[in-house]
Amino acid sequence: SFSKTPLLLPSLFSPIMKPDRTPQVRKPRPTPKPKTVERNVEQDPVEVYCRIRPSDSPDQEDCVTVVDPCTVKLTPPVNCFAFRNGSAKEQHYKFRRVFGPDTSQKELFDCVAKPLIADVLRGKNGLLFAYGVTGSGKTYTMQGAPQDGGIVRRTLDVIFNSIHDYQTKRCIFKPDRMNGFDGQCESDAFSDRRRLDANPTTRMTRSYKLRRDTGGSQDTSQRIPDTSRIENIDDDNVFSIFVAYIEIYNNYIYDLLEELPETGPSRGLQTKILREDSQHNMYVHACTEVEVKSPEDALEVLYKGDKRRKIAYTRLNCESSRSHSIFTIRVVQAPLDAQGEDVVTAKNAITVSQLSLVDLAGSERNTRTKAVGDRIKEAGNINNSLMNLRACIEALRENQMTGGVRKVPYRDSKLTHYFKNYFEGEGKVNMVVCVNPKADDYDETLPVMKFAELASEVNIQRGPQTVKQDLGLLPGRRRANQLFKDVRRRLETEGENVKNLEVDLTPIYTLAPEWPSVVYTPEIMDDVVAKLKAYLLKRINSREKLKSDLQDKIFVVRSSVMEMEKENILMKKEISDLRSQYSDAMAKVRSMESMLLNAESVNESLQRKFNDYNYLVDECNAVREELDMAKAQGQIEKQRMKARLKTKLEQEREKLKTGMIAKLSQQKSRIYQTQVRALQEILLDGNPSTQVSCPSVSDSDISQIRPTTRSQNKSNSDPKLEASNAIHTSDIFSSGVVNLRHRRSRSQGAEKWLDHRPVQGDVLPTVGGGSQVVFQDVEILRQCDPLAVPSRKRSSGGTPKVDVSTIQDRCAVGIQGHAASRQFGLNKRSRF
Repeated sequence: SFSKTPLLLPSLFSPIMKPDRTPQVRKPRPTPKPKTVERNVEQDPVEVYCRIRPSDSPDQEDCVTVVDPCTVKLTPPVNCFAFRNGSAKEQHYKFRRVFGPDTSQKELFDCVAKPLIADVLRGKNGLLFAYGVTGSGKTYTMQGAPQDGGIVRRTLDVIFNSIHDYQTKRCIFKPDRMNGFDGQCESDAFSDRRRLDANPTTRMTRSYKLRRDTGGSQDTSQRIPDTSRIENIDDDNVFSIFVAYIEIYNNYIYDLLEELPETGPSRGLQTKILREDSQHNMYVHACTEVEVKSPEDALEVLYKGDKRRKIAYTRLNCESSRSHSIFTIRVVQAPLDAQGEDVVTAKNAITVSQLSLVDLAGSERNTRTKAVGDRIKEAGNINNSLMNLRACIEALRENQMTGGVRKVPYRDSKLTHYFKNYFEGEGKVNMVVCVNPKADDYDETLPVMKFAELASEVNIQRGPQTVKQDLGLLPGRRRANQLFKDVRRRLETEGENVKNLEVDLTPIYTLAPEWPSVVYTPEIMDDVVAKLKAYLLKRINSREKLKSDLQDKIFVVRSSVMEMEKENILMKKEISDLRSQYSDAMAKVRSMESMLLNAESVNESLQRKFNDYNYLVDECNAVREELDMAKAQGQIEKQRMKARLKTKLEQEREKLKTGMIAKLSQQKSRIYQTQVRALQEILLDGNPSTQVSCPSVSDSDISQIRPTTRSQNKSNSDPKLEASNAIHTSDIFSSGVVNLRHRRSRSQGAEKWLDHRPVQGDVLPTVGGGSQVVFQDVEILRQCDPLAVPSRKRSSGGTPKVDVSTIQDRCAVGIQGHAASRQFGLNKRSRF
């Protein structure tokens, strides 16, 4: 039907409408899972070995005894902490193998280190470290003596013995500063070799040669090298050996092979940092890696690094290591080309493996070493790093036993952070536990044994097999090349006599086994035929197999060629697209350049304006500073002028005050003299004809000044109260007894009596700026007839007939009612 037709359209047109490329579906990134060891993955345990140090004296009390080749017994002495605590008991510990006090360095090396050397020559990584308390023989195990070398010296001997015929020339490989190596052609390597030979002290990145120290070199005349070697290595590869030597001191990494200036001041060794390469492997950034071509060169480098190690004297060891030393041997190998002559220097063809030999510093207790100063700090850092190593081992064991995802604290210490990849399956790990059997070291040996037992229970995931790049090269190239060179050399020496030339024609590339050697006789004809028939059948089968392999390879090559053609077409298309994009980009670049020029010109003009503006701002700031200074100076002058004017004003005020006081005193004296003269006239004349004018105060003024009381308001209705009121008021204003008859009058049209009692006084300025009234005396008013003739004439203005003091006393008694008690010129202060 018509309704079903649209359902058929996609199937009909899908071959035509199918796009050239399938659109990529972007999937969300999955959550990273913790690196846990799976149960079905092949695992290798951490191989833990135990080596017991020989006793210092025959009568020494020991606490460690060898039970069998894999077991030791730990017996607590009577002076140990566990014995005092009541928890002392004999304990047995299992190891991969136990090496007693009589074990030689050679035997230990063959069992512990030689398998790691075989792995590193086949492209795998390895880690070997010595663990134990201080003075247990770790450094001797790793370094040894000149006559009896340790693990490090024997490792170098075995490596160079194994690759002696397969080494490259110097400078073919060089570090790339990112934990890898680059290969270079013979011409570039030759140039580098000439430069190094001409100037051995030339400093290069990760130098190939080290500057010779002035302290001398190691005496190798008594050294006994190890003659063993590793068999069955790939003879179609070439090898190059690089060594590095670092130490971890106080949780800082130092490069013991770092180049220091020959002249001038030196800052000493600088700290290094850890980094992670593209393969997530940890490495020391900017670490010096030296290429060595013989065990002697490597030992020379080792000796120079040992001289820079941190070693100090303690009560337990005269040469105690104060840092963890790590000697790394890196093996770089690459295949030969098809002719077996030159090295393939492609990056993907180079294989790098390394073997790290670690001499851990010994754990110690301050109660025994009695360390002070830097030794305490060093011991604390050593113990912390070893405790963190134990914590990492415990976390790994817990994750493997319970299948958990507990985080392993690698980053808490530089030691564990550097070897993180080994514990995650990037190589094999071996450990040598060195033990001092002395009974005094029991308390330190017990934790070491527990850690060894814990480490032996940890399984490390077996690393991936080394996958070599398939370059299409047949095996036996080196041998074929050597055979060809040998034949050509012998032909050149033998000349035409080639019939007697003996050549080792052992087949290098064989299609079948060798022809059987038979003797033809009629009796064994059937046997010979059977042998030849069997051989031919084998050869035919091999031929058929090779033909099938050839067809497969032809198909693979043809497919590869087709893929290359497709890629070539796509690349050409991409190149054309890129060219068009490049032309567009260049046009944009040119336009951007023109815009940049314009912007630069505008920027220059703006910069000039900005400079002018800054100049104006500086000028304005200078003017403002001058104005501020002038203003400040004016303020200072103003303050000074104000101070001077204030001082002058105070002086004038004091002068005026003094003058006013003098005038006031003069006025008082004049008033007093006037009063005295008036009294004299009154006393002498009796009825003065004229009134002496003097300053007075009227009764109305006094009534206004005097306060009005309730008794005064009632004076109109109560004459007695009025009289008493008047008497009381006079007592207040004057202490003299006077006649009130002539001092009261009724005002016109008023119902109130007025008191006419003039009071003499002065108005004085007060301190607060106001005025003060001081009453001095009371005037006495008298009435007289102006037309009356006085009975006695007024005395002349000459010398008075009566003494002045007598007149004063009389006036005081007459007016105030008592004798004067004050000196002349002083008046009694009124109560008001």
